[in-house]
Amino acid sequence: DSKTYLKVDVNGKPNYNILKEAATAPGGPIRFDLRNVRLLNTVVSYADEQSRQDHIFQSDKLTTTIRVDGLKYSIVAQGDVTTKQIGVSNRLFLQDKLFLTKVRLLFDDEINRITFEPSTLETGSSVFDVSGQYSFQEKNEIDLNVAGKNTDVQTLLSLLPQNEARHLAEYRSEGDVFFDLSLKGEISAQKDPLLSISFGFTNAEIFHPEYRARLQKLNLRGSFTTASFSDLGQARLLLQDISGELNDKSFAADFSLVNFNAPFVALSFEGTLDASDVASFYPLPDVNSLTGQLVANVRFEGEVNKLRKRATAQQVKTEGAIELQNVSLHYGPRKVALSDLNGQLQFNNNDLALSNVTGRFGMSDFRLNGFFKNIITYFLFEGQPIGIETDLRSNFLDLDEALLLAFGNDATDAFSFRISPLVYLNFNCDVQELRYKKFLGRQLKGDLLVKNQMAVSRQINVQSMGGKLSFNGIVDAQQAGRIEVSSGWKLENIRVDSVFYVFENFYQDFIKDQHLKGEATADVSLEFALTPQLKLMPESLVADITATLRNGQLNNFEPLHALNQYLDDEGLAHLRFSDLKNDIHIENKTIYIPQMEIKSNVTTIQLSGTHTFDQKIDYRVVAPLRNKAQVDPDEAFGAIEEDKTGKAKVFFRITGTTDNYKVVYDKEAVKKKISADLKKEVQELKDAFKLKGQKKKKELELTTEEFEWDN
Repeated sequence: DSKTYLKVDVNGKPNYNILKEAATAPGGPIRFDLRNVRLLNTVVSYADEQSRQDHIFQSDKLTTTIRVDGLKYSIVAQGDVTTKQIGVSNRLFLQDKLFLTKVRLLFDDEINRITFEPSTLETGSSVFDVSGQYSFQEKNEIDLNVAGKNTDVQTLLSLLPQNEARHLAEYRSEGDVFFDLSLKGEISAQKDPLLSISFGFTNAEIFHPEYRARLQKLNLRGSFTTASFSDLGQARLLLQDISGELNDKSFAADFSLVNFNAPFVALSFEGTLDASDVASFYPLPDVNSLTGQLVANVRFEGEVNKLRKRATAQQVKTEGAIELQNVSLHYGPRKVALSDLNGQLQFNNNDLALSNVTGRFGMSDFRLNGFFKNIITYFLFEGQPIGIETDLRSNFLDLDEALLLAFGNDATDAFSFRISPLVYLNFNCDVQELRYKKFLGRQLKGDLLVKNQMAVSRQINVQSMGGKLSFNGIVDAQQAGRIEVSSGWKLENIRVDSVFYVFENFYQDFIKDQHLKGEATADVSLEFALTPQLKLMPESLVADITATLRNGQLNNFEPLHALNQYLDDEGLAHLRFSDLKNDIHIENKTIYIPQMEIKSNVTTIQLSGTHTFDQKIDYRVVAPLRNKAQVDPDEAFGAIEEDKTGKAKVFFRITGTTDNYKVVYDKEAVKKKISADLKKEVQELKDAFKLKGQKKKKELELTTEEFEWDN
């Protein structure tokens, strides 16, 4: 059991000079012969601070023979040696690599030279022949050669640093694999010897024992050279004349990497690959059930670090195309289904052009034409932006599914909406049919711009609920936990009962889709805020609605039905009216309804009031009094007004909540003209909101001008 620590300090001074030169010459040369010296459980550590090397060797059993003839030493060693590590600079090679050694060394102390006579190192089924010499006279020089025999891919991969080799360690090979290493030059504080490695395959086969895909008929010529162990900026890796087949699909490629510190990469690839074979040979993280074909002809050349900045990314040259043929896959932990992908991806430096890329996303289908800008940088490095300029065509989009898949939470099936600060989007869409919850839209066309966590649409048109909708607006997601929306809408001939149905009666039971019918035309300006789960923050909603309702019906509306006891008019249960116009304002969780006249098949009534989001109501109703005998004169005193012709009208007030309200005579309205006061209040609120809206509109105009991608 022994441990030996050899060290060279930063000044080049070793700790292993233990013999002094003799003052007088000895009487004659020393000769002796030691045979079968057994070294058990030995560890040798060598650290050179000057050349930044740190090596550790271990042997369980080593048998040596040492023959001394004057100043010449002949050493033969046989046994196991494990390289715990070969450390060069900050990289580790050959960690825990077991070799069976047969080494013959000749040390000539007179001329300070060690000669490696033909020796062998065995690891697995591979054998390496070692020969050369190391001299340390006026300067230290090495000339060492290592040639591989019966070498396989696993052995070659094991020679790489552990980080690079661990993902490939399980791969196996069959066929002719060659390996030759040369280490030649001066070793000093200022210089490293030149390391040159050549390797390759001829008609080889590479496979993973657990996967069905195989690389066959594989040919490759490779080389690695570096003039410095400590500075890999001078290193060069070449993989040339690569050719082969992946499950009977042929390919050809070349690869070079110059300067490992600031890599300059040149890559070309041409071939047809079965997507499932690619995934079987080298599984991709988060990608499952990959099928289809990839036809590729691509080239890449440039300094990789230049991709980190948009200002220099275009200096990296990428060209060529990848054609998708019926590609399908499941992506991510939610196994999002992308299927029937077809089309062409064309590379133009750091950008990617999509040409008629079609496919399905869950239940939805799509066709994309456009550009993904800065895409290579975006995928290679964290925190990099991506610009998307594309046209979308679709026969059907399921937004429920898309939002859940894009922003969903695996545990709760809920989603949290956000706009990435890294995404810049210029998007035009033409969708034949779209579904979101109960909303079903057709012929949707419009634009969407996204930048700096803001989304802007200048115009979106869609057919829905029996009519047409058009809208524009801004979605601002810059604040954490709050999404602000400012929007303008135009409705044409929209069925009101459908609106109530789609929006689930606005989460109230007072007036529902079965009560109100008709076709609405309206101009709507509104602002509101949403939670990341797209839930409305009620206190934030402010809206102006100028609406006309045609061919309307109000059926079985309980508050009007309750007026029967005063008006003796059963027709109030089924009101029919041709036109109903009003300007409605929403603010402070309250709906303000100025007085409007409802001319129906039964009567003409006037209605105004407020309705809060917590379902508190305060309605004022004015109706003709046709039968004075129906009312108690004393109770109704002050709530009845006659015009010059003697026609009487009675004033009512409906107050309380939608679940518990009462109808009373409204004597106060006759005296104070409350309907006029409410109309004035609503107008003041509208004017204030209009000024705010004009400011927002200007912001929208300024924002859309800034949404171009900056190259």
